[in-house]
Amino acid sequence: RREVCFDQAAVFIEDALQYRSINHRMDARSMWLYRLYYSNACQWILSFTIFLILFLAFIETPSSLTSTADVRYRSAPWNPPCGLTESVEMLCLLVFVADVSVKSYLVGWAQFRTNLWLLAYLAVLVVSLMDWIVSLSLVCQEPLRIRRLFRPFFLMQNSSMMKKTLKCIRSSLPEMASVMLLLALHLCVFTMFGMLLFTGEKGDGQDRERLIYFRNLPEALTSLLVLLTTANNPDVMTPAYSKNRAYAIFFIVFTLIGSLFLMNLLTAIIYNRVGVKPQDFLQVLQKVQLDSSHKQAIMEKVRSYGGDLLSADEFQKLFNEFDKRVIKEVTG
Repeated sequence: RREVCFDQAAVFIEDALQYRSINHRMDARSMWLYRLYYSNACQWILSFTIFLILFLAFIETPSSLTSTADVRYRSAPWNPPCGLTESVEMLCLLVFVADVSVKSYLVGWAQFRTNLWLLAYLAVLVVSLMDWIVSLSLVCQEPLRIRRLFRPFFLMQNSSMMKKTLKCIRSSLPEMASVMLLLALHLCVFTMFGMLLFTGEKGDGQDRERLIYFRNLPEALTSLLVLLTTANNPDVMTPAYSKNRAYAIFFIVFTLIGSLFLMNLLTAIIYNRVGVKPQDFLQVLQKVQLDSSHKQAIMEKVRSYGGDLLSADEFQKLFNEFDKRVIKEVTG
């Protein structure tokens, strides 16, 4: 019994250090399986399997993996025979089946039914296995492989950081919607101005070159949408700029408002969900059983940070101060 208590304490400490959930079985056999699952060897195998199934995209048909990128000397890409990549994929899927089986057993049926990530994990595996069977039955001649669309899910499902990022994005969707609406309005207004400015003249070859990016509404909208990422900058501006340097003002204003203001505002909204609000910390602190003088001192320290979000260093300093005062209270 004493050894079991020690093992349980060790598992809880490991869960805290690795930011894992503590909602799992705690009997002796389950804890042995739990620690085996999270051992370095098992986690390395799982990580390598995820890498392998994602790497298949480079060699599966249609593949662009060649010895050189020079079109003059590039040979035809290697097409693997039917069944080769499918065999590797099946091995990866079997590892994932074992992974979801172990996780489901460790968390228990009650937790499994409420865990959306595990339910989605199971659904993706079922769809992938069915699609794999269809591929072999059609001798790898099927027009679409649905399971390829779900491969990034295996990476997200096994990354706690990606799960937290998606959770932050989901919780900030209402605030993001207003910024996305402003972004769409920004695109539409500048698209209309661009079509009025750059499609009014017809003439020499230089003008025809200028019409490439603003020939019609879909192309103009696509050009400015790509410009938000600065991927086609300054290519989209060069034809118009060569005609009149004043046209550069249009693209500069568009980039300043879209890329440097609205896109950063969108990033700030997501980041705002990652930090810890001082009000939330104070609300939790009110419920902690601690000496009133010590609690008041910590509350004043929290208020000294103002209304901004607490950074990781500030949050850690508060906990260090909290630990010091608790130790003084216990030893005193």
